[in-house]
Amino acid sequence: MSGQISRQVFVRRALGGLAGAVLLSSCRQATPHAVSSPGPPDWTALGGRLDGALILPSDAQYGPSKGIFNARFNGSTPAAVLSAASVTDVQKALAFASENHIGVSVRSGGHSYIGASSLDATLVIDLRRLPGGVDVGNDQVTLSPATDLDSIQTQLASRGRSIPSGSCPTVGVAGLALGGGLGSDARLHGLTCDALVSAALVLPTGEMVTASADDHPDVFWALRGGGGGNLGVVTSLTFRTFPVSDRDVVTLTFPMEMAAAVIAGWQDWQSAADRNVWGMVNLTVGDGPGRCTVILATPSGSGPAVAGDMLSTAGLSALSTRTRTLNRIDFVHYFEGGDDARAPRAFVAGSDIVGEMTSAAAESIVTAMSAWPAGAGSATAVIESLSGAVSDVDPADSAFPWRRQAASVQWYTESTADAAAGWLTAAHHALGPASVGGYINYPEAGQPLARYLGPNLQQFNAIRQKYDPATVMRSGIGTGG
Repeated sequence: MSGQISRQVFVRRALGGLAGAVLLSSCRQATPHAVSSPGPPDWTALGGRLDGALILPSDAQYGPSKGIFNARFNGSTPAAVLSAASVTDVQKALAFASENHIGVSVRSGGHSYIGASSLDATLVIDLRRLPGGVDVGNDQVTLSPATDLDSIQTQLASRGRSIPSGSCPTVGVAGLALGGGLGSDARLHGLTCDALVSAALVLPTGEMVTASADDHPDVFWALRGGGGGNLGVVTSLTFRTFPVSDRDVVTLTFPMEMAAAVIAGWQDWQSAADRNVWGMVNLTVGDGPGRCTVILATPSGSGPAVAGDMLSTAGLSALSTRTRTLNRIDFVHYFEGGDDARAPRAFVAGSDIVGEMTSAAAESIVTAMSAWPAGAGSATAVIESLSGAVSDVDPADSAFPWRRQAASVQWYTESTADAAAGWLTAAHHALGPASVGGYINYPEAGQPLARYLGPNLQQFNAIRQKYDPATVMRSGIGTGG
């Protein structure tokens, strides 16, 4: 996500003191190890064979074409950017990159937390002009990889359907789904990748394949949670959809001194709650008194009762409670956070997966937040349960490994202070053994792939070696363990 943001939106609202939306989305970075080619690549020859536009550093459009959502990476220097207008463009570009020993990075929504959508020295394949859009069937939908979540949800909602997805309106569906896909439907319908039926993929050789449970099942396994841009370039995805209904959204606020009890109590309650109920905990510090907020999404009409049950079961008392009932599209737009969520911004973010949310683990999250440096702006942690339908899939049945763990914690700040990166490292240390890894859609520079794939790393690396032995694809995360 990711990636998520819009869990980033929730974060942004929290940072601004408006506790009441939601956050997150997807992506990655790494330092590409460019391999010298036998001779200078003939970019002119490649450009003459394409339907789309090939943009070089000397071109006026180079700056805008390489731009992505996280403005921290505005200074990236890819070797070239291809605005692909056809699948054939993708095939030709990958074959060219393979022949000339040039790394390839992929841009769909461009929301990589660490700039992996526009890596230095790579050929960026921008998928936003690919045809396809949103093709809705009876209970399935086929999507172009860069189709943004707002377009998908809006068109599906008009037909009374949806797919599990995040909340940032401009995230591309490929980035979200290939890394897993946490969101407000996860406890009932699973991750975004769990709804994936098939995907069309161009391999580094330029060969086109379809991956599904019955066709290239090893690729299909890797695409469901292994992250984007690792095996090739996905050019379309087909998902199962589910029927939608109105939902209540309940916002509860608590004093910051109760935060550890809120996290632990909410997690215990949430893991046993009906799957129709989803929730998240938000902690924000740094711009005044700390804020602790719980957001619940419940079946229409049940919000007050569900919130009351959570408070009673967890032994908590809220400072305030607000409930609203929303139809599907209003629910989507509420969590998207408005037009501000579409604007690029600079941010530092990362994640931890908590194996078991003990009282000590909850205290460690609060400790990490209390270490945010004074005068550095604001920072937020968002905790989401991995219970419900997420745990229905065996951890070995897809690349996404975190099926038996308690929760994902996202750390986020838009502070420009030098202390931001150090705080992120300190947050990981604060969690200590409570953290078993990270969510690949919320990656951090310099982290090994093992941190995100855990026990599935060896199988994933074997598949990647089979289809991309020369490491043409540059996902931004380390190439090994």
